[in-house]
Formats: sequence, C-alpha cells, structure tokens
Amino acid sequence: MERGRGPGVLTNRRFILLFVYGGISGLVSGIGLGLLMKLLEKMTGTLVYTLLLNVDFVLWLPNPMSQLAEFALHLSVAMPVGILFLGLLRFWHSPLALGLGVGTAMACCTWIPLTQLSSRTPDTWDAEALVWWITGHLVYGMILACFGTIWLKRGWIIR
Repeated sequence: MERGRGPGVLTNRRFILLFVYGGISGLVSGIGLGLLMKLLEKMTGTLVYTLLLNVDFVLWLPNPMSQLAEFALHLSVAMPVGILFLGLLRFWHSPLALGLGVGTAMACCTWIPLTQLSSRTPDTWDAEALVWWITGHLVYGMILACFGTIWLKRGWIIR
C-alpha cells in the first residue's frame, strides 16, 4: 500500500497501471481471439472470423474496409474490456471465473445482433458457428484470467 493512502484507494499510479496493463491484457487477449477465430474459419469453413471483424452495418465507416482496419476496430473493443476486467478484479476473488464470465457475456451479448446485421456472417441459428463463437470468447476470457492472475500475484490489486 502506498504511504498516506487507506485500503481500497486507487492512487494515480495504480490507476495508470490499471489502464496500461488492462489495455495490454485486452490487446493480447483480443489478438488471441482473432487468431483463433481465423484458424477456426480456415479449418471449419464457419464464418466466425468474418463475424468477429464485420462492421458493414456501421453506416459512418467506409465500406469496404481492409481486414487490418477491421481488426484494429476489434482490438479497440478488446482493450477497454481488458481494463474493465482488471478493474473488476478489485471486487472478484477468481480471475478465471471472472475471465470466463466476461468471455461468456461478450459472446452471448454479441451473437444475435452481429448475426442479424449482415448477410456475410453466419446465420443466427448456425449451431456450429455459435459453439465456435462461444469457445473463442472463452479462450479470450482465459487469456484475460492469466493476466489477472499475474496482476494479483504482483500485489497490484487493492481490496
């Protein structure tokens, strides 16, 4: 604990650390999710990577966009989720349970809207694609959990 601060106080240094390390956690986890989805799409033919990157429905974005630009947008979502994840570790006891919960929530909250908004993505009722979508997001959550475990072991969490 930093001198002059009570328990549970998030100091400027810890706040900056949370944003930097959380952003890195989300970035690495998001890259892992993207690579896994690309591999799954190549191996199975299900359009989960296409679904992950698809932003055709966002009217103010240029259409078509390069795959790199779409991947950058994906990472711009993954990074704040990493920050939120590490922030929630102040109140949660298990990085793995929280990571799996975050991954499940991301998969479940995005599946129906994203499959409904474009004709190039899997059908909403495509069970195989849904299983891969959930699996990929669980892996994302497990990678976040690894970062959370490191965060906890280093004593960077004030409860």
